[in-house]
Amino acid sequence: MTERASALINRRFNVRSLATFVSLTLAGSLLAGSASAVESAPTAMASGSSTGAIRGIGYAAISIQPGRSKVQKQLMAIRASRLAAMRELAEKIYGLDVNSYSSLSEGIMQADTLRGTVAGLVRNARTVSIGPIKTDIYETILEIDAVDAASMASERAPATR
Repeated sequence: MTERASALINRRFNVRSLATFVSLTLAGSLLAGSASAVESAPTAMASGSSTGAIRGIGYAAISIQPGRSKVQKQLMAIRASRLAAMRELAEKIYGLDVNSYSSLSEGIMQADTLRGTVAGLVRNARTVSIGPIKTDIYETILEIDAVDAASMASERAPATR
């Protein structure tokens, strides 16, 4: 990996935003019926696996998927877990746009809304594995070369608003 690619990736994944990133990713994903798991610490995300790659891991429950048969639900869970893994890769490459709205009336919290959005084009992602990890959950692991991720990040993500 070139120094430029490494510096760009290190800039994209700072320690201050990791806690927020993890909380928003898991909270938002669980509400949607699928989940993304953060692979490891920011230094591991920057350097990737031993092959110099960044991984995205996605999960989806089978039982909550639409479909008439168990096989249809399994196929939908595979698609949902793959999409969750792609979303995690996009979050790692482009970052997460966080919007928050809070409303107080006479010192009493009336509303508190938090929204996280990610937008970007993920290219050259390789499927490492797709399979059931429990009786009702599918896991998909995708990875992308760190140099490709740095190239995509330098091209800038499309506007999310």
